[in-house]
Amino acid sequence: MTIHLSKKEFDSINQPIHLARGLPSACYTTKEWEEVDRETSLAASWACLGYCHDLPSCSYRTIEFLGIPLIIICDETGFYRVFHNVCRHRGHRLLDAAGSLNGVIQCPYHSWTYRLDGMLKATPNVGGFGTHELENQYRSQLGLLEVRSATWLGLIFINLSEDAAEFLDYLAPLRSRWSPFLGTEEFDNFLFPKTNDLIDLRVKANWKLVVENYCESYHLPWVHPNLSSYSKAKDHYNIVLKGLGSGQGTTKFSFAEQEAINLPKFTSWPEKDIDVAEYIALYPNLLLGIHSDHVFVIVVNPVANDETLENILIYYPDRETDSSDYETARREIMAGWIAVFEEDIKPLEGMQKGRESKAFDGGIFSPILEIPTHAFHCWVAEKYPKGD
Repeated sequence: MTIHLSKKEFDSINQPIHLARGLPSACYTTKEWEEVDRETSLAASWACLGYCHDLPSCSYRTIEFLGIPLIIICDETGFYRVFHNVCRHRGHRLLDAAGSLNGVIQCPYHSWTYRLDGMLKATPNVGGFGTHELENQYRSQLGLLEVRSATWLGLIFINLSEDAAEFLDYLAPLRSRWSPFLGTEEFDNFLFPKTNDLIDLRVKANWKLVVENYCESYHLPWVHPNLSSYSKAKDHYNIVLKGLGSGQGTTKFSFAEQEAINLPKFTSWPEKDIDVAEYIALYPNLLLGIHSDHVFVIVVNPVANDETLENILIYYPDRETDSSDYETARREIMAGWIAVFEEDIKPLEGMQKGRESKAFDGGIFSPILEIPTHAFHCWVAEKYPKGD
C-alpha cells in the first residue's frame, strides 16, 4: 500500500478535540483512498453487508461490496454464509442477482459444482471426457472461498481481515447500553413487517461523510427544521462507545402530536424514558436509531469514493404492528424518516464537492457538539496506514 497518513496528519486528528483537525480531503475524493478503506477501515472490523432476513432456505443474493463480488447463501438449515462469487477453477462468476438453489451452486462455465456449505462436490470431465476426478486432486482445498460472517437482527456482517474480535464481543457495549430500553430478549427479535419495504437512497458523497453527519446533532436546526420542532438540538446529548461506535441521543422525541401514529411500545422500555431516542453509528457502516415504538436501520453501502447507497428498513416491536390497523401509522413513520434522510443528501453532496478544494485542510470540530464525529475520525485514522 503506497499511500498513508503522515505522522503529522495522524497526530493532528488525535489531538484533544478543541485542537484536532479532520481527515485529509484525499481520504474522501480519490480512488487510492477508496482502496485503502477497502483494505483497512471496512475490512478490519465487522462491516454490515446488508439484510438477509428475507432469504428463505436454499436461496442466495449476490452483492458487490466496494467492488468485491460476494454471495450471501442461506442453506438447507437456514444458516447464512458469505462466499466470494468466483469459481475456484477458472475464476468465472458463479451467480447473478438473486434466486433459489437446488441444493448446489454450479458454475456456468465448466459446471464445477459446490455444496451450499462451499465444499466442492463435482468436477465433470476434469480428467478428460468421461473422467470426473483427478488422481491428485485435493477436493477439500478447492471449495468456495468463504468470508468470515455473522448475523444479527436480520443483518449479515463480514470481517474481511478475519482478525476482528468475536462478533458478540464486538457488539457487547451496544447491547449493554440498549438492554434497559429493549430488554435482553427483545433485543435479538425485532420484527420486519412484510408491508414495510426496503427504501434505497443514493448519495453522491463518500460513505464516511454519511457516518459523520449521522453522528452529530449540530446541523439539525438548519438542515432539519421540521424535525427540530419536536426534537430540539438543545435536548440532544453525545454518545461514544469507544472503538465500537458513536452518535447522539435526545430526551424529547415523540410523534405523539401526529394522531395517526399510535404504535405498540417495546415492553421493556421504561415509562419515564418514553420520549428518549438514541442514534448510534456502529463502525464502520451501520446506522441504528431506537425509539419506544420502532427502530430504523440504515446500511451504508460504499459504492465508490464519491457515491454511497443507503438501504433503509424500519423494525417494530410486536407482530401486531403488521396488521392493517397500523398501516397508516407505519406509513407515517416511514414517510417522516425518509423526509429527514432526504434532507441530508444536499449537505452531504455539498461537503463532498467542497473536499475537492485543495484549500480545505480537514476542518475543525465543535468541542461540544461534534465529539461523536471526532471519535469516528480517530477510529478511521487508527485503521489507516501511517508513515513519516
